[in-house]
Amino acid sequence: MGKKDNLVAGIMTTLIILIFLLTTYFCLDIFGIIEVPDNLSLVSLINAKTEKVIAVNPIEDLIITEENIDDWINANTKSDVDEEDKEPDNVEEKSNIEYPYINVPEEQTEEVPEITEDNNSAVGKSTTNATNKLYYYQLDMYGKMIYDRMYDNVENLKTGNYEVQFDTLFNELLHQENGESILENAFQFGVNALLFDHPEIFYLDITKMYMSTEITSFGPLKTYKVKIGNLEGESYLSKSFYNKQSIDVVSEMIETIKSNIEGSIIEDTAYNKIKTVHDYLIKNVSYDQTLSKDNIYNIYGALINKEAVCEGYSKAFKYIMDDFGIPCVIACGIGQNSNGETESHAWNYVKIDSNWYAVDCTWDDPVIVGNGRVSDSVYTKYFLKGSSDFFVDHAEDGKIVDGSSFVYPTLSLDNY
Repeated sequence: MGKKDNLVAGIMTTLIILIFLLTTYFCLDIFGIIEVPDNLSLVSLINAKTEKVIAVNPIEDLIITEENIDDWINANTKSDVDEEDKEPDNVEEKSNIEYPYINVPEEQTEEVPEITEDNNSAVGKSTTNATNKLYYYQLDMYGKMIYDRMYDNVENLKTGNYEVQFDTLFNELLHQENGESILENAFQFGVNALLFDHPEIFYLDITKMYMSTEITSFGPLKTYKVKIGNLEGESYLSKSFYNKQSIDVVSEMIETIKSNIEGSIIEDTAYNKIKTVHDYLIKNVSYDQTLSKDNIYNIYGALINKEAVCEGYSKAFKYIMDDFGIPCVIACGIGQNSNGETESHAWNYVKIDSNWYAVDCTWDDPVIVGNGRVSDSVYTKYFLKGSSDFFVDHAEDGKIVDGSSFVYPTLSLDNY
């Protein structure tokens, strides 16, 4: 046998040994006789592997606490322009909206529409009202996707266990190095923004809603599927509700109350509508000082139970203004009470005669101890106020989640 034949025989022997070793390695791997890291496993190269990752923390509540007072910042403001595209003399220069937690390419952002009486006509329900999306238009592209999909499924969410599916919508994002963090922020921003834009969605306890990601691996390739739902079968409805039927019954009750308020208006002007709703709330709703009762932060607490905190007052006010087609937003911030103490607070901005004014139904409804009395002027101290008066003891915050800074329309300098 020549040298050439010996070389060929050696190569063949080596190949046979390698094939034998690889076959043995594969068999040990596939039958689980040995533990092999996924990146070295032959099984992982041919078999798909699925795992489920659930967001560690539920969505943060919208309530701003005293602990974050030092973190609040002055919000940028955006003003409306008149018919000649000129800024009113008493309004600061319009500023651009910023996205504080992700840099979205310019072509992916959506311009905030001008909020005017023309695009807030009272035709139909609140879905026609541009101010219903003030928070929405300040979300990044991923927050908008979550907001939109949640809003499209509001009827399904009334079951308390429906899972909102996004399939592979965020697959590309989650392949990025910081994609998981970006999506978690979008999750919290988007769902919170939805409830501030739409107070008629009063039946969800968003602290019980979770975002989960299903990761399917095929060798080095991964596919991410995302959904939002409950955890371990626990309903994400507020404690007062058990199913869709109970929500629908309460919704009808709320609609009846709203219709009765609207029917009590004598003169059909924007001012009389605003004043009627303001007066109804301060006469019929009591401020809850326990901070422990159910639904004090929503319109159910304000209009049915007649007990609420500032968020409940402001949501009830916006809920009815939306039906009138009067531009109205809920604003978050810090207030300084009569004792000189700062506290988290919520109120409304409403547009009338082409200008924005502040309305604080909560502080126009003072807590009276014993048989004490207050003058009638107390009940309108914070009604249709301009910035020169209102910002003496109120400061815009716009912070619904750490790192956010939603912005609001610019108030008129003077009172109405």
